[in-house]
Amino acid sequence: MNYSTTRSPKGLPPGPRGLPLFGSLLDVRHDTHLAIDRLARRYGDICLLHFGSVPTVIINDPDLLQEAFGKTELADRWVSEIMDILSEQKDLVMAPYGEHWRRMQRFANRELLSARNLDNVRERYIETVVNDLVEQMGRAGDAGTLVSPIELTARSNSTLMFRSIFGQEEGSGGDFLELRDELLDHVNWIFANANAANLADYIPWLRFLPNGGVKEARTQSEIGTAIITALVEGSRNRPGLDLSAPACLVEVMLAKEEAGEITADMTRDLCMDLLITGTDTSAQTVNWTLLLLANRPEIQARVHEELDRVVGPDARPTVDDRIRLPYTFACLAESMRYRTIGPLAVPHKASEETEVGGYRIPAGAQVLGNIYSVHHDPRFWESPHEYIPERFLPQSDGSPSPALTGNAFIPFGTGHRRCPGRRFAEMTVWLHVTRMLHRLRFETPGGNPLPEDETFGLSISPNPYRLRATQRWSNKEMAPQ
Repeated sequence: MNYSTTRSPKGLPPGPRGLPLFGSLLDVRHDTHLAIDRLARRYGDICLLHFGSVPTVIINDPDLLQEAFGKTELADRWVSEIMDILSEQKDLVMAPYGEHWRRMQRFANRELLSARNLDNVRERYIETVVNDLVEQMGRAGDAGTLVSPIELTARSNSTLMFRSIFGQEEGSGGDFLELRDELLDHVNWIFANANAANLADYIPWLRFLPNGGVKEARTQSEIGTAIITALVEGSRNRPGLDLSAPACLVEVMLAKEEAGEITADMTRDLCMDLLITGTDTSAQTVNWTLLLLANRPEIQARVHEELDRVVGPDARPTVDDRIRLPYTFACLAESMRYRTIGPLAVPHKASEETEVGGYRIPAGAQVLGNIYSVHHDPRFWESPHEYIPERFLPQSDGSPSPALTGNAFIPFGTGHRRCPGRRFAEMTVWLHVTRMLHRLRFETPGGNPLPEDETFGLSISPNPYRLRATQRWSNKEMAPQ
């Protein structure tokens, strides 16, 4: 469809004229991130679309993104009706910019997800879960059975998140395990429906019509609140609880509740935020990395050579090995660029009129950071649609690659609302990828590359695929850990 450029009022960014009532909605209903990328290429670094009655500003340049999302006027969230029902805009992800949000953000960054607390849950829970997954894949390979990384990493990541938040589950009663399964079902519903098309978000009069998705969201909100409350209260009443030495993240929160630093509502909201943001995105990064390396056996062989030389058969890779494994890290960073898990991040909203890049941003506008376009822009990346780990290798003097330190690599966003869980995500992804590749070789079933098509959703995922996992070290060669 060929649109002429909108004759915008003074100072507004350029963009397509769009259709009456719908604006540009119909143009972005399929492969939304790719459709928006095409519009960005046409209209420039900042452009204005209309999604129904909602003016939507798309920012496609890293410098402009830093300028925009460093502004308090653009630090609010644009929230869909379904997410409004689920979050009530009180949690860390969806809360408007203000004192409540700042209080939660400070606690999450400085206390809850501190290096000390992350080391604690890594040693208690995360490494065990990751090692179990590697063993499971190895046994499947020995039996000649193909593995499904998407299914297995989803289960592994949800298990490690649940244990990290609520504690170890071995020896727990049936009620606890039942609540765990119910909560994970609830989180999976959110994954499937949070980005579901809801025209009523953009065409207001449609809100007066029956909407099954909105009705189910209200039901799911009640379910999620009840389960989280039961789990938190169960943790609060756990026999032998010692909040002076927290064993999991909810105990860190309960200790701060007792000290009056956070409220019980904040504890519940932060538990849900961790489960939602930590479960799916990290798993998808692992899924993409395995697929990309299985399709490129020569690159995977270089990773294996580095792991063999640096780690060897008598140990497992650790979180401290990132500097010692620069090529492995470069492959992971390139996976995060090449297949951007959060292509448009979480929408921002202009709380008042402001200006970015010399253009006027109207109050109430939805503002999207087009991270996908930045990660695939030839101005910032040579051959951006090719998988080239070498771009992230350290320079000859040992200093970090400009690709890593420059502002065009933004997998966790930028500005006031940059992802507070990035250290947690980096840790879990690193352990999954390095321990899988240290122990296993991944091959496509027929020896030919598998499709690398993207599925748009709450995060960008590959289509389901299966691989052959072959043990690289026998159990006799692996020293006990």
